[in-house]
Amino acid sequence: MKRAFKFLAVFLTAAIAVYIMVVGLNYSAFKTLFQNAEGMAEGSEYVENTYSLKDLTRFIAEKPVYVSVMSYNVNQPDSGIFYQVDIPHTLGFMGSIFLVAEYERQVADGILDPGEVVNKDEIQQYALPQIYQNAHNGAMEVLTADDGTFTLDEAVSAMLEYQSLPVFDYLWFRLGEDNIRTMMADFELEHTEMPVPFSGLYLVISPILPNGGDQSGDAAQHFESLGQFSRDQLQQMVIDRASDQNLLNRSKEIIEKDRLGLTFMEERTALNFFPQTTARELTSVMEIIYKDELISEEVSKAIKEKMRWSFDSEPIQRSFSDYGAIYDNRMGLLSGFDFGTSIYDGHTSIQAVFFDKLPIAFWHHMSANHMQEDYQQRLIWDPALYETTLNMINNESTKTGN
Repeated sequence: MKRAFKFLAVFLTAAIAVYIMVVGLNYSAFKTLFQNAEGMAEGSEYVENTYSLKDLTRFIAEKPVYVSVMSYNVNQPDSGIFYQVDIPHTLGFMGSIFLVAEYERQVADGILDPGEVVNKDEIQQYALPQIYQNAHNGAMEVLTADDGTFTLDEAVSAMLEYQSLPVFDYLWFRLGEDNIRTMMADFELEHTEMPVPFSGLYLVISPILPNGGDQSGDAAQHFESLGQFSRDQLQQMVIDRASDQNLLNRSKEIIEKDRLGLTFMEERTALNFFPQTTARELTSVMEIIYKDELISEEVSKAIKEKMRWSFDSEPIQRSFSDYGAIYDNRMGLLSGFDFGTSIYDGHTSIQAVFFDKLPIAFWHHMSANHMQEDYQQRLIWDPALYETTLNMINNESTKTGN
């Protein structure tokens, strides 16, 4: 009896210790996972059938509601893949191309000094806890690795490489709303909305933050309320939230405890309130920049150089003689646009690829395996994948009669 009691005591002690380590010390992560059990199963049937890029092309062809692909040889613009290219999708971090363009214009005009030392606290004021925090932390670690100081130009480069949302917001306010609007107008884009600060976006979509709503925590009710505003009104609301430092500080305490008060599926749905664009319009922007026709040759080349952050990797250099990209990865969204010159045949392609509002389990699968980036890069240098994508799309269109 005593031995049994001792065994039970040891077992309970061990069980409690394990519980504290696994659940207690990681309670926030455990709670998040528990609250998103339904979302973590959403789209699992697609996961089982997409463990290769060839399988992914089948998903692309069969599920056009989630995907847009525009890819063409810059010297043969009438020949390429033009799939769902005019369907609106979430602009997300790819809106940083407009900020970088305006930044390089202001540098060329002597308005901004790229060598200016940036106050880290001015960036950190836009950092929301648990909102893609690891990506931003990676950017800050690189920026402060030497003596703890960094320049404005280094911050812009790190923003693109690490998809840092706080640096994006900091740059947005440094450039000025009117200047960004003018830059957007110069592109004459019909469907692409102006990028806005991410901190303001996340404050607006949350149903639990003090953002002017009822703070009921009811996401459906909150989204219905947001849906009554025009796109211009939503845009201004986002800018106002991001401009209010007191509101940002108060919200950080709530986000630290309960994040946004949204499930993964609700956060994915909230992409409807983000600025939108299309694959056709983003590739048109990329083509203007690639041909050195944006503002000046100096500005265009400076933008491309910023986009070449990815060219430093050995795998990229094995397949490309030149490559530049901007990617986005957030709940339900995987997207990117790029330019690249294949090392095998010397042709240069310009592309925009969207996987938008994806089922949550499928998004986790693609995100964990970097499938979207791999697919987009190989679409340039791998003729077999390019032809497979075209054939899958054409075959599915024949079956459905579209």
